Amino acid sequence: MRPIRWLPALVLLATCMVAAPLRAQQPTAAADDGGQAATLRQRIEDRLAARVQEELGLTDAQVGKLRTTTADFAERRRQMQRHEQDLRRALAGQLRPGVAADQDSVSRLTDDLVDAKIRLAESYREELKALTFLTPVQRAQFFAMRERLLQRMQEIREQRQNAPDGAPAVPMRRRLR
Repeated sequence: MRPIRWLPALVLLATCMVAAPLRAQQPTAAADDGGQAATLRQRIEDRLAARVQEELGLTDAQVGKLRTTTADFAERRRQMQRHEQDLRRALAGQLRPGVAADQDSVSRLTDDLVDAKIRLAESYREELKALTFLTPVQRAQFFAMRERLLQRMQEIREQRQNAPDGAPAVPMRRRLR
């Protein structure tokens, strides 16, 4: 199996994604980070698109449609995830130790949180249906490639969160299978 050439960019993206929330707490850093994250995200998307085109044997037209479709669904999911985070914060506020929770509010927030998770999961099914310009095998391969990428990004985030202060934040280069 060929090595994945976009892994260094993935590590860089993951680093930015993990560092962004921490830097956003600093007023001057928040404005700079948005542009850096967008630039980094674009570089990752470009490399991933090239890799997907190569691995799946896609035409330029298919790659263009894939990028447009996945970008649209990715933005929708980011919005859904932000909404879910807001719900979690509100629920955590209700469930503070030593403070009586509003039962109706907790019930509504819990229902809304479950609904948000369902909508997020359904977005993947909708995206799959929108990728009809790919063959079923290409769709499956694309989803598998993306799932490996997302799992690796999550591993990097967890390693960064668990790393002691001053320890290297980005793990050594590793191949994805």
